Formats: sequence, C-alpha cells, structure tokens
Amino acid sequence: MKKKILSMTLALCLVFGPAAALPQGSFAQSTAITAGAVLTAGDYNYNVLSDGTAELTWYKGMSGVQVNIPSSIAGKKVTVIGEDTFANKKVTGVTIPEGVKTIKGGAFSKSTINTVSIPSTVTSIDLPSAFYGCDNLRTISVSASNKTYASVDGALLNKAKTELLCCPGGKTVYTVPNTVKTVKSKAFYTLKNLQTITLSDSVTTVEKEAVRYCYALRTINVGAGVTSLSGVESNGYALAMDCANLTDINVAAANKTYSSVDGVLYNKAKTILYRCPAHKSSVTILPSAAKIGYTAFSRNNALRSIYIPNNIKTIDRYAFSECSALSTVILTGGITEIPECAFYGCGKLKSISIPRGVKKIGPKAFMACRELAAVNIPDSVTDISSLAFKYTSVKDVYIPSSVTAMTSSDIFDGGITVYGQKGTAAQTYAQKNNFTFKEIPTPLTRFAGAGRYDTAKTISVEGAAATSKTVVLAYGLGYADALAGVPLASALGAPILLTAKDTLPEETLGEIKRIGANKVIILGGEGAVSKNVENVLKNNSITVERCAGTTRFETAAKIAHKLDPAPSEIFFVYGFNYADALSVSTVAAVKKAPVIYLKTSGGLDAQTAAYLKSVKGKVKNACVIGGEGVISSDMMNEAANALGLKAGTTVKRIVGKNRYATCVEVNTSFSSVLTGKAMCIAKGLDFPDALAGGVFAAKNKAPLLLADKALTTEQKAFIKQKKATKLYIFGAAGAVPNSLVQSISSL
Repeated sequence: MKKKILSMTLALCLVFGPAAALPQGSFAQSTAITAGAVLTAGDYNYNVLSDGTAELTWYKGMSGVQVNIPSSIAGKKVTVIGEDTFANKKVTGVTIPEGVKTIKGGAFSKSTINTVSIPSTVTSIDLPSAFYGCDNLRTISVSASNKTYASVDGALLNKAKTELLCCPGGKTVYTVPNTVKTVKSKAFYTLKNLQTITLSDSVTTVEKEAVRYCYALRTINVGAGVTSLSGVESNGYALAMDCANLTDINVAAANKTYSSVDGVLYNKAKTILYRCPAHKSSVTILPSAAKIGYTAFSRNNALRSIYIPNNIKTIDRYAFSECSALSTVILTGGITEIPECAFYGCGKLKSISIPRGVKKIGPKAFMACRELAAVNIPDSVTDISSLAFKYTSVKDVYIPSSVTAMTSSDIFDGGITVYGQKGTAAQTYAQKNNFTFKEIPTPLTRFAGAGRYDTAKTISVEGAAATSKTVVLAYGLGYADALAGVPLASALGAPILLTAKDTLPEETLGEIKRIGANKVIILGGEGAVSKNVENVLKNNSITVERCAGTTRFETAAKIAHKLDPAPSEIFFVYGFNYADALSVSTVAAVKKAPVIYLKTSGGLDAQTAAYLKSVKGKVKNACVIGGEGVISSDMMNEAANALGLKAGTTVKRIVGKNRYATCVEVNTSFSSVLTGKAMCIAKGLDFPDALAGGVFAAKNKAPLLLADKALTTEQKAFIKQKKATKLYIFGAAGAVPNSLVQSISSL
C-alpha cells in the first residue's frame, strides 16, 4: 500500500511539478504558484513571490508603443521582470519602474525595443540573455542613483564604469568608453548590426567570448593598453569566434603585448600568430612567426588554401578546425607534430602530405575531413593517435615501418586497405581491425605535395637536391621549355622548381628562401614565365638569369649551350610531347649530355640547325628517343648529317612500342650509368612530378620509371631484373597509387 501511495505521489510530481508534492501550508516558502493557475492583471501575467511581491511573466498589451511598466500589479509591488516577459514583442521601448530589483534572462529577447530605462533599484540583470536578439536596441539608460550599474553612450557598464557589460544590439559602430578597463564575457554577443568595435587605450582585458556571433562585424581596433585577449593565449574560444565577416584586427602601434599585420593578430614580437579574421581569404604568414596559436584560423569559411612556411615550428590545437572552404594545405618541414583537432572538420580538404620531420599525428587531427581521400605519411612519423583520420574518404594508406604507436584501433574508417612492411604496426593494426593488409616489401619514400608546385618543393626539401645556391625555375603548366632543363639543373647541383606564369607560388618562393639561393635561372621567355615573377625574385634580392629563345627549339639549344658548349654526346627527343624527354632526362643528367628537340619531319628547325653546326666535330655519339611516328628517319638523318655523324651507328634510336616501353628501353640501354640501388617512379601521363624528380633520380643514379595504374610486361621484366632496394615515388597517391607501388615492390 505504501508503495502505491509513493507511486501516485511521484506521478503527481511529474504531472504538476514540484509544488504538487509539497505538504499543506508550505506554499509560503515557494516562489511558484499552483500548477495550471495563471494570474492576470491588466496587460500582464504574473507570479506572486515568497516575499509577497510580483514577478511579471508575460506582456499582453499593445504593439508599436512605448511601455511604462507599472510599479505594482493587483496591489503587489513589481520586483522582477521574469524570463521572456517581453520576448518577441513589437514594442518601441520599455521604462522599468523603481522597485524592480531583477531582470531575468530572456526578459526582452528578440523584441523590437530601441530603448530601455533601468531604475535605481535594479541590482541583478541576467546578461547577455536579458537583451538577446534585441537588434533595434540602441540605448540602455540607467538611473544615476543606481548603485550597481551605469550607462555611457547607451551601453551598460558597472557602477564604477570600469567594466563594459553589454553593448546594445542596435549599434553599428561602438567605441568602448575610456574609463573601461575590462570588457566582460559576452559584452558583444550575437550583435547582428555591429560593424566596428574600437577598444580604447584604457582597456586592459577582454574576457573570453566577449566578442562572438557578430555576423556584420568587419573591424576590431585594439587600443594601446590591452594586455589580455582571453581565449587567444589559452584554451577557449578565440577572439571574435563565429564573426564570419571579420576582415581586420588592427592593433595600436603603442601596444606592448600585441601587434597586427594586414589585419592578422600577432604577439608583439610577431612570433605567434594568434588570430586570423574569419573573412580573410588569403593570408601570408610572417617569416618571424614560429607558432600558429590555439584556434588561430578556426571557423574561417573564406580561406581556401594556406601555405605554412618553414619558420613555423608549432601548430597549436584546433588551429584550422572547421575551415569549411579550406581545400589546400601546404605544410613544410618546420613542424614536428600535427596536434589534436588541428584540421578537424575541414570538409573540402581532399589530400594531405605530411612533411618529413613530423613525428606525431594527434587525436582527431583530420577527423571529419569528409573529402580527404589521399594521405601521405612519411617515415619520420612514429605515433598516429585515435580518430586521426576518422570520418574521411581515405580508402587506402601506406603506413611506414617508423610508426610504432597507433594508440587506438579507431584511427581510420572501416574497410580501409593498409599498405606497409610485414611485422610492423601497420600489419598489426590492419589485422586487429579486420582491414585488408597488403605488404610492400621494399622501403619507400613518397615525395608528394598539394599539387605540382608543392611536390617539386617537397622533392627539393626532402630529396636534398640542392648543393648550390642556384635554383632552376620552370613553367609548371607547360613542358615546352622545361624538359631540356634537367641536365642543366643536375650539373649545377640545383633543384627544378615550378612556377605559374604570372605569380610565383608561395611554396616555391619559400623553398628558394630556405635554400638561401642567390640566383634563379628561368627556363623560357616571358610568354611562359612573366616579368612579374622575375620582379618578385629580384625584390627578394635574388639575381635572375633567363635561358630563353623565341621558340622551344631555340630555348633547348640555349640550355644545351649553357650546360656544355662542347658536349661529346646528345639526346634528341620529339619537341611536342613530354614522354620521351622525361624517359631520358635522368640518363642525360647523369651523363651531363644536352637534350635537343626535333620535329617529326620537314627539316631541322633553324635554331636547332645552328646549334648542331656549332658543336659539329665535338659530338661523338647521339641517341634519338622515340619511334618514327614522332621523329622520322629523314629527320634522324638530317640531325646526324648536321653533326657529321652516321645514323644507325654513331646516332642510334631507342624506342619501345609505347611511352612506357620506351622508358624501359632507355633505362636498360644505359644501365651502366644507372648503377644506383634505388628506383624512382612517376606518373607517365603528366610531366611536372617526373620533371622535378629527374634531378633527384640523377643524383642517385636511379632509373626513372614512368608508370600508369597497371604495369606493362616490359616494366615487370625490368623491375624483376633491377631488384631495387629502395623506391622513391614522385607524386601523391592520386598520381601513383599505393596499389601500383605494391605491385612494383612485390616484383
């Protein structure tokens, strides 16, 4: 029976609320009224509080008017403006009477008030929710007799006017009064109209979340006195989080704690990048910066690409989290860790190449990067943490033997194929999670970046190609002038880097600076690499030399002359395709022999003929690379005659049935100079990765194999015969798939 009574009592509590279960006579101790009862008087619903005063709970009066709240209702003194009393009401203003002590959260939320008058008796206002969404509110006026609050220029301050508590939502431009030292948390919260905030020189502290969800905000001016922007140096929401249109944070030059460059917030010494405004679509990180701070770029929805230079040694947690438009991230060798949630939720990021030097990939580092399909993990990484690549599109990954710690089973999504060496953490991880494991017996290094410019940079950085202070620069979107440059770059101990026609990519300039290059040789004329690129180099105190002719034939001839005015050997390739030139580039570089372009038929190009005449009697042997479909027998004979040589003896042809077979024939024919134990692999259907990799291959005397998604019979035979002990891959998995690498390694 007692259990039944108890059950009924609990049921009543659930239906009617706490008051239903109170003993008779205990209502006097409650601030609530009997469930279901609504007290109404005039334009208001109200509650009777335990002290006998009234709390207004709902305004029912007219719209479009100025409201003067009564000091008493039904004979009871009004002391509280309750939650949602004027919520969503279309009134122009409200005057609160003397006697009111408390204004609760949501009291005026989303109303149309443009003014509110607060009497001397108010001691408690629930901020910011009391005025949440009051987009027309321009003036909060406080009685001069109030001992808790004050108002200046329509904003709510503490009595001493040293703390800014609430800026009205109707303000478009606001300057913090020069008496204020602290901007309190959420003082500028969800203000839809505010476009400019100026923190006067008196302000020293801006508390966490003081500025947030201000969608129209464009500019924050930070005064000379600010010493603490909470959430910038430590955990918490960074300054102006979720202010999607913010473009500039400007800091007074006299400020001793912070500085700004191009609207980006740094510490005074400019060694820490604290905050990039959310509407910045392009950011150049200062060369003085060593750290990207906590949430520095978080929720920037305008940023599409970012180049993180070598001078950055630390990326803090959440630095780039939820950058919804970020599709390209170019990392360099300065960092040693990708920390927790560094790129969490970057939904447009499609591939990532982690630079050699990184040791740890932290928890959730790339979690929820939904379009991320290609990941390159270098052999410096030892630890991959939980959820690092969860909820991505990664279907296969090579995990090097350097990885010994995979701190969670839940790192990748299910169904992934794991490539790696037998007996390593990669195999253990795959087997433990019932993933497919495919062994790659031969250790490999993949040189991959976020596109062709970054891949060339990566080959230079990680391949240690540079042994001089010279760089060879080629147009990255056309092969005409570039393919003849591999032997020259190799002879100079210089890497080949790539550029766009009119702009020098940040990663390319960054690598030029990292090398400390004092000279750049540009291959081709201004039609390929414009004067603007040349000027950028000169503005960075770099000497520029062009090796260019009026045509690709003349450019190749000029490159050849610069390489060696008296060569003993020459390689001829078809001048209107890149495959054969790539196939022979490594051999030519090892032999320090020039590469000269020929046409299919119709006689020698005038510039080519002039060059061949200049070296006649010096050249003892030559090779034509490719079949008669690209360089006819007549053209081969003309070239041989111009040199005083004989086709078929001192001028030979090397050819296979296609580009891949021709590449194998070249590597086989010159195996006596390609004596290195490694093999280099590049995509055969494009030129940039193989072009940049040719110098590295030559340095290692390694054959360069052009490959597609599947191996040909000729390639399989060559790979078996070569028995390479190391594989170098030029390009990301999208160019040279892990499955292809596994096939090569297994042979």
